[in-house]
Amino acid sequence: MLTGLAVIQMSIWDDYESRREAYGKTKRDMWLVQTRATERRRMLDSASCREVQINDVDQTVCIVHTAEMDQKKIYSLPGEHLEHGGIVTFADNKWLITEMDADNIIYDKGIMQQCNHVLRWISKDGTLKEKWCYVADGTKYLIGERTRELLTIGDARIAVTVGKDADTIELARGLRFLIDDTDSEAVLAYQITKPNKMFNVFNGKGVFRFILNEVQLTPNDNKELRIADFYNWKPGQELDSDHKDGDYTVAEIVNAATTAASETPDDDKKGWL
Repeated sequence: MLTGLAVIQMSIWDDYESRREAYGKTKRDMWLVQTRATERRRMLDSASCREVQINDVDQTVCIVHTAEMDQKKIYSLPGEHLEHGGIVTFADNKWLITEMDADNIIYDKGIMQQCNHVLRWISKDGTLKEKWCYVADGTKYLIGERTRELLTIGDARIAVTVGKDADTIELARGLRFLIDDTDSEAVLAYQITKPNKMFNVFNGKGVFRFILNEVQLTPNDNKELRIADFYNWKPGQELDSDHKDGDYTVAEIVNAATTAASETPDDDKKGWL
C-alpha cells in the first residue's frame, strides 16, 4: 500500500511527464513547440490571414500573392492541414490546390490555382458529376493518339487539371466533354486522348492532368447543360476502342501516316491538318 509521501511523489512525477509531453522532451522538440506557437500567433495577426472553405469545411489559412494573378500560395496554421487536390472557396472564386510541399514540420504550404470551368459528365451509374477544374491551352502536348489515316493531328488541344477523388479516378481515354465559355452558343467538344493520373499525385492525394483534343459535336450532346453524350448514355458502356493506343511521338505519327498512304490507292487518300 502506497504511503502519502509516495502518492505525492507520483503526482509530481506525473505532472512533470505531462509538461514534457506538452513542451517537448528534447531541445529540438521544445524548439518545434515554441516555433509553432509563435508562428500561429504571427499568422493570425497577419493581413494575409483569411477565413476560407476547403472542400466545404471552414478553415483559417494564410494566402500570399505570387507573380501570377491566378495563382496564390496557401499556408495552414500550425497543427492544421491542407488537402492536396482540394477546392478552396476564396474571394468569390474556386481554387484548386495543385501543389503541396512535403516538408510540413511547422505548417502545410502549397500552391492553389484559380479554377475557370466546371467539368460535367455522366458517370457509369448514370449520376451527373460536376468538378471545378483549370482549363489551359494544350497545344504543346502530344495528343497520345495514332491513326491509320494519312495524317490526323487535332487543331485544338486543351489541358484540364482536376483534383483526384473517387469520381475523377474513373475518367479515361475516349471520354468526351463540352468545354467552352458559359455564354458561348458555339460550344466546343473535346475528347480525352492523354490521361496523366500521375501528374502531381503523392501518397494517394493530388491532381490529375488530362490532354483533350477537339472533336465534332454530335446530336447526343446537350449543349444547354454542357454535357457530352447526354442522350445516348448506357450503363457500363465501353470506351471507343480507337482511343486505347499509347502515346506516340510526332515522328511516329508521320511515319505511320506515310506508310498507310503508300498502301492506299490514290482515290481513297483523304486527310486533314
